[in-house]
Amino acid sequence: MIGEFGAYQQGVESLTSMTVEDEVLQGLAVLLKKSLHARWAAVYFRDQERTGFDPVRSSGLSARQLEQVRQLPVPAQQIPVLKNLLVKRKYLLISERSVLPLLPAELRQLLHGYSLVAVPMLVRNQVEGVAFVARRAGDPPFTGNDIELTKLMVSHATLLASHISLFNDSLEMSVTMARRSDVIFALDEINKSISSSLSHDQILETAVERIGWIIRTNFISVLGQVKGSLIVQVSRGTGVRVPESFQPGNRLLGRSVAEAAFQSGENQQATALDEIPGRWPADLALSRAGLVSLLAIPLISKETPKGVLLLGRAEAGRFSAEDIFAIEKIAAQVAVALENAKLYEELRELFISTVASLTNAIDAKSPWTWGHSERVMHLSVALANELKLDEALTERVRLGALLHDIGKIGVIDSLLDIKAPLSDSEFVPMRLHPEVGVAILEPIERLREVLPGILHHHEWFDGTGYPKGLKGEEIPLEARVIAVADAFDAMISNRPYRGAAQSSEALAELRSHAGSQFDPRVVAALERYNRKLEQERLPDKE
Repeated sequence: MIGEFGAYQQGVESLTSMTVEDEVLQGLAVLLKKSLHARWAAVYFRDQERTGFDPVRSSGLSARQLEQVRQLPVPAQQIPVLKNLLVKRKYLLISERSVLPLLPAELRQLLHGYSLVAVPMLVRNQVEGVAFVARRAGDPPFTGNDIELTKLMVSHATLLASHISLFNDSLEMSVTMARRSDVIFALDEINKSISSSLSHDQILETAVERIGWIIRTNFISVLGQVKGSLIVQVSRGTGVRVPESFQPGNRLLGRSVAEAAFQSGENQQATALDEIPGRWPADLALSRAGLVSLLAIPLISKETPKGVLLLGRAEAGRFSAEDIFAIEKIAAQVAVALENAKLYEELRELFISTVASLTNAIDAKSPWTWGHSERVMHLSVALANELKLDEALTERVRLGALLHDIGKIGVIDSLLDIKAPLSDSEFVPMRLHPEVGVAILEPIERLREVLPGILHHHEWFDGTGYPKGLKGEEIPLEARVIAVADAFDAMISNRPYRGAAQSSEALAELRSHAGSQFDPRVVAALERYNRKLEQERLPDKE
């Protein structure tokens, strides 16, 4: 017994150093065979249905026996003596004269000539497995000490394996929770993007950036539905190039994994693009770019596919269930966000069109000013983009420029058609049009934020303008932008008292008044923009 206990201690120490559940179970089988001088030992675990046991690890079985064991699960619920082991949670002695005749024929054949002890593996008083130790019928029978030693070894190994399993489960749960926290954070960021901006492009940029944070991927593309076709909205590649066919604005031609997801409204995966015979053009382009696996998730809003979120990796294999969970959540959020942005854009365009109709009516008071407000709006937005103003300020510039002359509704029509520069007395009512415009628009809450641009677009940078005599940075930036665009369009347009100037002449005039009448930074932006226009007009060099 002392020698057996010493072997037990050594075996337990070796098991304790193990950190992998499978290694512990294999170590238990080896330890049982060695310590109990057995012919073989095998460890069985409960199957997924928990109605029987499947073989996990063994020691001492021949290749033929091992193959038989692997193909022979133990249906404990169908074998009364083993079912009794599950219920009573006690060891079982199996011999040819006692239990063996009660077993199914396949088990009797495998165990013929052996006597066994079966010890349940208890975890929180539940049988999670069984350890079998076998001796030949002619070997010394199992003694009470043998059984106690077996129970000690099995108990220790079971506890150790259980702790490792719990640790692994906890670790996996921690990773899962961390991943899901990342998903929640990504959704929150997209929500913030939606709250702060209803810009289609901003939503896409935020979504693509956040997906890249939480999913290991080499390629992300968002495709939107336009008149029944999928149009690339945005694409990003990491470690792979973005194919020409997936550049923004291109229409996806022919069938593809993305098209299949869009048409079916269901997720589509391709695990090995390079092995698919007769690949479709879009998928072939992605394969040639270095991608091997794809995941396409439809963007669904109001139960209708509105586009597709397409992800690709440079190695074969399926995206995990956790990855798909994350992407589906983001895809659903993006779909709603894009739909809201689309509705907002439609309302915005309707609003702009309504305002434009109003300003056109004002401009139509004189043939000399027809279309002036819309031209100033387009030029002001171009200058805002050149100055890299943020979206909100650019929108204020757009509306302020479109409405900058609405106060002229209160100006006598004859003043607009005088064929000479206005006299001081004639100029007095004209100077009032910014304040009249603000008075007209102030009751409209949607337009209150654009009023500073309208009120101050005739202020001078040196402080000598009207109506408040503001100076330099005191003048709202949108007003400084509108002032330059307004003056430029006026100079290059015909007036009753003079002809239109050339763009170069108008730019020179603005340049000469930069720092006095106009913000030099805005004038410089106009010059850069004008150079770009001239460059675009140059014929291509073939």
